[in-house]
Amino acid sequence: MNELDPSKPVADRIDEIPTDPSAFKALVASIAAAMLAGLGYGIWKFGPPALAALLDRNVEVAILLEDNGLSAALVMCCSVFGIIGAVCGVCGVLSLLRIKITYHMLRGALVLVYPAVLGYVVIVWRALFSVVGAELSIDGAEQDRVTAILFWWSLCWPALAIGAYAVWLHAMLRSRSVYAAFTRKLGPPMRGDRVLEDWRTHGRDPRARRSFYMSFLTHVMIIIIIPFLMQARGCIEAYRVPKGSGNPVVAMVKMVKPKKKKKKTLTLRPNSAILFEIPDLDDTEVDRMMEEQTQATYQASVNAKAGKMGKGGGTKGGWPAGMENYKIRFIRLEHGGAGWDDGMNQTGADINFLRAFARATGFKKIASKGESHPISLLARYPADGFPPFVYLTGNGSMGRISAGDMKILREYCLNGGMLIADAGSDRFDRSFRDFMRKVFKDKQLRDIADDDMLYQLPFGFPNGAPAFWHHGGRRALGLKHEGRWIVFYHPGDMNDAWKSPGYSKVTPEMRDAAIHLGVNLVYYAFNQWNDAVSKLRK
Repeated sequence: MNELDPSKPVADRIDEIPTDPSAFKALVASIAAAMLAGLGYGIWKFGPPALAALLDRNVEVAILLEDNGLSAALVMCCSVFGIIGAVCGVCGVLSLLRIKITYHMLRGALVLVYPAVLGYVVIVWRALFSVVGAELSIDGAEQDRVTAILFWWSLCWPALAIGAYAVWLHAMLRSRSVYAAFTRKLGPPMRGDRVLEDWRTHGRDPRARRSFYMSFLTHVMIIIIIPFLMQARGCIEAYRVPKGSGNPVVAMVKMVKPKKKKKKTLTLRPNSAILFEIPDLDDTEVDRMMEEQTQATYQASVNAKAGKMGKGGGTKGGWPAGMENYKIRFIRLEHGGAGWDDGMNQTGADINFLRAFARATGFKKIASKGESHPISLLARYPADGFPPFVYLTGNGSMGRISAGDMKILREYCLNGGMLIADAGSDRFDRSFRDFMRKVFKDKQLRDIADDDMLYQLPFGFPNGAPAFWHHGGRRALGLKHEGRWIVFYHPGDMNDAWKSPGYSKVTPEMRDAAIHLGVNLVYYAFNQWNDAVSKLRK
């Protein structure tokens, strides 16, 4: 029979659809139904382990979903898909026997697919938005409505595709040629014939159907494809260091230790042999040492050089390998552990530091907000536009980090980057030290000497890094490669002193000391970045 003419009215085209029994179409429907067994088996076999791995990396999310019963519901959905797939597979094989009962068995089995798909997508939706409501992160990524919808789509599109697959199969079974192959009943075209013909020719109103297709594709482009492309290699924004030429220092400074306050004493009577001293509950030996090291003022030396920070000997500031349209950014690394963004959201520690850096150096073009991304994205920066430094913190164990991410972080550090890490708890301290042993198997964290260049320019720290909360000791540690510090680790929660007033109990002197130490680290990282990029461009 000749092909249908799409220019004819739909009623005329339907009348021309072949209605003779088609053993081939019936065979296609049977095989397609049997293939659902493989899909169901795959979901039943691999779904629960994948869910368990995700929850293992996100303990807080696991607790939340377990409390509201959604994790168990998701596991049950995987089992239901496996059972329904097996039923469809059996019915598909039985339908190779072309009789009426196998036809109805096959149709009935396919009906079971729809509630399974609907239940799964609803449960995933509830689970993700419960995470949003609890303000938790997944794999280190903060979740809002947009990211939750994108994550929902990534988890649900296979189930939705199975649902669409079942709809197509139902339309095939409700076409006259397939129905006649099972029942031997001839007659006019059926509803399935109309549906299939509408799909083929864009329906009764081709212009409206094409508009629907275009609208659907546009939404897919905006919601799915564009965000995906923004994570691709070419969409990473290169880091732009200020271009120019500056002096090695802004101003040499020296620390002036505060005068000790005399303790007040109380006596029973002037000639009493018993002396009662009013103790300060917070006056421990550690606190006294911290106060001596952190409550310090800074004075410019008379030998201070004029000019702005940078390298090359000029006075305007900047680095020869930098860019004119620069922007100084603070990039945090995400990991699966708790508190990876500690102090960087409501407390604004990262932005507070950038603003203080701008005041101290004169480089005013800073990022308006902090940013973070997984370790894996470090590999996507251009060779001459990688971040001079990245920041890592946490107040719990770091969680599982893949061998691939460890390799990427190692290559980033060895090729010119610097990791600045900061312990928010003793648990993070233990986890980070173990992480460093895995990333740099041939190197060990070691004490940084008090007279190291890190502590000299542009601010001077004669006693080394100021000690703060001592989560992992009182001495800063680091890793060196070819004479260059590639890792700086402060075990005392340096960023806690960067937070906005009211979020942490620190004195102004402690905050200044923490910020000045950060300025030194960024200055050092920019210098090393300049050397690495200059060498690359030669």
